[in-house]
Amino acid sequence: LTFLRRRLPGKMSIIVSHYASESKEVEKSEDVWNRLNDLNTLSKLNIIPKPEYEARKQQLVDELTGTKINKNRENKAADEVEEEEPPAGSIPPLRDATARKQSVAAGTLTLEKHRTTVADTKLTDDVNLLNFTHIPTQRAKVLKFNLEKGCFDKDGEIIDIKIDPSPFARGNLRLAHHMLASISSRDRSKGVSQHYVAKISIDPFEDPRSYLDDVATQQCAREYAKMYNRYNPPKRVKFVEAFVLSLIDRPHSPLCAVERYIDGTYKKHNNNWGFINNKHERNTPHAFSHFTYEASQHQLLICDIQGVGDIYTDPQIHSIDGRGYGKGNMGTRGFRKFFSTHRCNAICKFLKLPLINPKDPAKELLTVPQNAFMENDQVENVKLSFSGSLNALPALPAFKNKNLMKEPLISKQKGGQTNVCCSCNII
Repeated sequence: LTFLRRRLPGKMSIIVSHYASESKEVEKSEDVWNRLNDLNTLSKLNIIPKPEYEARKQQLVDELTGTKINKNRENKAADEVEEEEPPAGSIPPLRDATARKQSVAAGTLTLEKHRTTVADTKLTDDVNLLNFTHIPTQRAKVLKFNLEKGCFDKDGEIIDIKIDPSPFARGNLRLAHHMLASISSRDRSKGVSQHYVAKISIDPFEDPRSYLDDVATQQCAREYAKMYNRYNPPKRVKFVEAFVLSLIDRPHSPLCAVERYIDGTYKKHNNNWGFINNKHERNTPHAFSHFTYEASQHQLLICDIQGVGDIYTDPQIHSIDGRGYGKGNMGTRGFRKFFSTHRCNAICKFLKLPLINPKDPAKELLTVPQNAFMENDQVENVKLSFSGSLNALPALPAFKNKNLMKEPLISKQKGGQTNVCCSCNII
């Protein structure tokens, strides 16, 4: 290279650029080949149906060769539907040709669009713009969590629902689908369908119990939100009610988590490991998290506060013993991480919480109470009867058939150091 720089100074940058470009192309080709191999393995294990395999394979081949997807071939693959049952933990499409075609199309065309989720996402209430006419109706059993008993009600009602096969958002663990249903008895008596979100696991091998843990955690957070509101803070908070549905018209009756759709701009304020959204910093979400720690007598802390305005969803709870409340419960380490970045604000002071790294009141530009302090002497200590661990699992096919699930596939990343489920890399 030194010799070339001396003899060809004007052309050196072109040569280096050429070889750098070639190197990037080689890396891209290797990545596509690895995804093709993973896709082939998934097909052999019957994790994905044959038409979906063909459509995805063609998409990767086109990416490798630089050609465009042949829409006719893709549509033909979707039309050639075969009745293949995926493993028990997955969410297979309905046993209906129309629904199968829609599911294949959703899997091959829309998932890439929703690969990442941004902290601030505009979720427009476009349920009236969605065409549910051609989406087949299916039956589902509604499972509601009983916080006092620490378990889900045994006798769930059977309702009719419609789930849009194309997800409108994607998180780290779940795909979010629009859903129409009449879950409450009041809506059913009036014949009114409400707009819900059905959250379905991306990983087909995820333990179905995780849906129960997520819903139980959210219902517990709802109770602490009610306690918080009793002290008349500047802004009231609320967690949307969540349910578990057993999709009884699908093979093995898989589960999904369901809650009301929230219209507006979605923001994440903190997470379960000390993150704070400084770009859109607010007082209320962080004061609420601090409040739960004091109100629970330092037994738990509710964080991962996110949602639209002060209507929240998908919280995480850390408990002092690290048990229950799903995979994200980091126990006392989660406590320490939260308080390492938390700065007490005017609402923390209003609630008479022990002040930790307080903000300068003179520079407080966010939401502040009209009165400096609440009337109560202190926040009342309340401990819920629910410990975070479910007392019993409902008798559902999703749990009975759990032993039918195969082990998830493992695919090595570059360097052979990190292992991931290859089903996440084939899209």
